[in-house]
Amino acid sequence: MKKILTLILGFSIIGGIGYGFYVAVAGLWELFLSLDKQLSIGLLTAFTTVFVSTLTVMLGRYFERKREIESHFRASKIQMYDEFLSEFFKLFGDEEYNDGDLVPFLREWQRKMIVWGGAPVMSAYIKWNKNLKKNEPDAASVFLMDEFFRAMRKDIGLTNSGLEKGVFSHFILRNPELFLTAAKKNPNITLTELSKIEKDLGVG
Repeated sequence: MKKILTLILGFSIIGGIGYGFYVAVAGLWELFLSLDKQLSIGLLTAFTTVFVSTLTVMLGRYFERKREIESHFRASKIQMYDEFLSEFFKLFGDEEYNDGDLVPFLREWQRKMIVWGGAPVMSAYIKWNKNLKKNEPDAASVFLMDEFFRAMRKDIGLTNSGLEKGVFSHFILRNPELFLTAAKKNPNITLTELSKIEKDLGVG
């Protein structure tokens, strides 16, 4: 009963405000029509000029402020994503990487992603991370990584148009073309199995 009464009261208030606005506008319109024609035209012209000028300034400031905010967010996103990629590619560098450094880094980075990361990026990262925890790295791991990288690029305004599925495997695998070919034949192929194929072919 209280909800119904609250709903009725809300509609009554909205109706009252709407009716009051209508009465005010109707009264001003009647007053405007009762004025001298030349005076009416002058007032209408002046009002239109002031209204358009004010609206233009307000919209200009709004969009300028919006661009500033977007630019700030984009700069923060770029820095955060670059930090991840910098740490990630250390795993594939020539120098020996200390795995103990990765866990604290990821904890801190994931904290930042909650604040700055776009929803598609977070979703792609969670799917990739879940796969890595459950299974031995396989073709799905690489393709989920590929989706995560694409999501990061899109989040900072870059296009992925023209980039084929699995293109980012070229940055982490020694024989990406072999991987892509093998993954088409066996979507569940693991990176260990891929390594065996590379040795058999003499390209490992």
